[in-house]
Amino acid sequence: MTSILVASLLLALPPPPRNTAPAQQASPQQPAQEQLTDEEIRERIDTFLRTIDTRISPEQWRALGPRGAAVLEQIAQDPKLFPTRRAKAVTGLSAIGSPSSSAVLLALAGSPQAPLTVRLAAVHGAADVVPSAQLATALKPVLEGAENPHVRAAAAEVLSRHGGCGLVRAQARREDDQLRLERALQSCDQQ
Repeated sequence: MTSILVASLLLALPPPPRNTAPAQQASPQQPAQEQLTDEEIRERIDTFLRTIDTRISPEQWRALGPRGAAVLEQIAQDPKLFPTRRAKAVTGLSAIGSPSSSAVLLALAGSPQAPLTVRLAAVHGAADVVPSAQLATALKPVLEGAENPHVRAAAAEVLSRHGGCGLVRAQARREDDQLRLERALQSCDQQ
């Protein structure tokens, strides 16, 4: 009943104002994100970050392009914003995969000041932006040095899927509670 009421209220609202500038036709060489203004990119990002029940696909994030990545990098690093908003920005960054995103994600993954949800998103997102050959080296400090056991476990899981099983096994020997790394170790054993 509530959803019907909300839907009927939304239908009663006037449509959003349209851009009065003539629409640009996309050429095969011109990517879709180049048609969007900076304001439209920011509006789309805000919409994506506010979603609760709808998953934003990697293609939707990628459609924002490098300009969208720059905005998401600012959001992901802003300590004044809600952690959930920052974590979604990290998810968007990992989908877009701009060259500067790896440094941002690794800095957040290794930051003890960043909220847990942001750190976990950054650890998981690193696999999408850091080249495979460099991933073990990049996540090793997080796996070995993170004080939070959940962050270490997330790093172990990512590394177990990307050729870092030696690091995972070594860390498991150092852990007080090896059950934390159980999923990562099982993944390594299946390879």
